[in-house]
Amino acid sequence: MAITSITSPASSSPAKDAITGLAVNPKAGQKTLGADDFMKLLTTQLTAQDPMNPMKDTEFIAQMANFSSLEQMRGLSKSFDTFAAEQKMTSAPSYLGRQVTVKDAGGDVTGTVDAITLKDQLPAIVIGGKSYNTNLITGITTAPPAPSTTTDIQNTLKQ
Repeated sequence: MAITSITSPASSSPAKDAITGLAVNPKAGQKTLGADDFMKLLTTQLTAQDPMNPMKDTEFIAQMANFSSLEQMRGLSKSFDTFAAEQKMTSAPSYLGRQVTVKDAGGDVTGTVDAITLKDQLPAIVIGGKSYNTNLITGITTAPPAPSTTTDIQNTLKQ
């Protein structure tokens, strides 16, 4: 039995298995099959089957059902990621005017949210001119009310 090399040092394209033609992942320990790999494997299995003992239709249907489930789960995962990002964008304006505490490299920072910006396509809050990701928020309270009259200002200063 001849042994063929799976990888070629001079080759710049991904290595392929000599029997199935599937791409071989050079990263050790990573065992994943994509949709293309699944279809190639199924095609190879169908073409290499014994004509006197073909694959049972129940096996074929089970494999197609597994493939369909996999594709649906991938679609659901992408939809959920999109939903989560949109939910963050929708809830970001609720931080405006609130007093929040965020974790910073130097410790906790507390202040009133002055603005909402986008940072790496995610909402970020601005406190005192500095931008923070919303996932760094550790506490939220309502900001103290601003004094409305001169008497209120004088009373506030006396305290």
